[in-house]
Amino acid sequence: MSERSPSARPLSVELKLKLAALDVRAQFRVAAGRVCALVGRPGSGKSGLLKAAAGLAPALSGRVAIGSEVLYDAAAGVDRPPHARRLAWLDGQTHLFPHLTVRQNLVYGCRQPQAGPLTFEDAINWLDLGALLGRLPERLRPAQRVKVALGRALLSRPHALLLDDLLGSVHDSEHDALLDLLAEVPTRLRLPMVLVSPRMHDVVRLADDVVILHEGRVASAGPAAQILSDVSLSTFLEGVHAGSVLEGEVKRHDIEWLLSEVDVGGQRVSVPAMLFPVGTRVRLKLRARDVTLHRDLPIDTSCANHLRGRITQVMLAGEHGTYGAVGIELDRAVDPLQPQLVAGPTLWALLTRKSIQQMGWAPSQPCVVGFKAMALTASAWR
Repeated sequence: MSERSPSARPLSVELKLKLAALDVRAQFRVAAGRVCALVGRPGSGKSGLLKAAAGLAPALSGRVAIGSEVLYDAAAGVDRPPHARRLAWLDGQTHLFPHLTVRQNLVYGCRQPQAGPLTFEDAINWLDLGALLGRLPERLRPAQRVKVALGRALLSRPHALLLDDLLGSVHDSEHDALLDLLAEVPTRLRLPMVLVSPRMHDVVRLADDVVILHEGRVASAGPAAQILSDVSLSTFLEGVHAGSVLEGEVKRHDIEWLLSEVDVGGQRVSVPAMLFPVGTRVRLKLRARDVTLHRDLPIDTSCANHLRGRITQVMLAGEHGTYGAVGIELDRAVDPLQPQLVAGPTLWALLTRKSIQQMGWAPSQPCVVGFKAMALTASAWR
């Protein structure tokens, strides 16, 4: 399989549309080989924006382009039909032809079966569809239907992939395997990919960039780790489950205690044992409510992780609120042999207002961040 598509170009979307009582005015850009996740509360306009970009729903105005190729431009009078835009739309329904076999569904999508970045045989082998070619869709499990739909879409040689809760009907036991498969698509085929999913685990696993929609407007946008680690955006994301996403690399496995060590900005973090080999890039999700703050390294504690950092900000939920959020910038070593430190990853702690005031936490103070290994969830990061 080719690792590059010669026509790899970014996807640019800037649209205004009407969804029932919601006016949507939003924009995003996805580079070739990257994944952009649209996240936000239900009804914020994510799926509608995606459908309008694909030409499956009308837009009032705006522009959609692949590189310099314009697919929709209201001002210029350009409005290509969905099939001419070649933006592959995939959702949990998969939309396979029920009267066609798996092979026939795949062939239907082929533009040039023996050419391009993905050939017919490539798709069968990569997606492990060989034993299913003679079956009708009704005889497939949801995960298998997703694979066939993905194969059919990729064989059409799309300019981009638009995924609207593609794994919504897949059983939990098969979910992670399909996420691993989807993680290969942008880099193997150099395609821009846009993801809408109600599961933050999918976003953490796949997204390079995140766009938060709130009532049809872009509330925030940027690199995934930065946006997903901003607890001030929790009202649009996970509420009490909001926290931080730390990016790192697997450094060691402790077989005796079934733990793994991950390097995060030059500091080591212990997590429950992972099957990822040493050198694998991973993302660690840590809820803000599972973080404790100390002046110095605690002596008697069950927390396996203690990272040094510095407080950047303190946000209280009102003058008489119950809790507050404390932002911490972790120390990052420039060189293990040199003591010099530079700015590192940022994480948040959710503490009671009483704790914050009694400890006197304030910006610029050094601190030690504590959390248990079991408080972390880890996923490979493509």
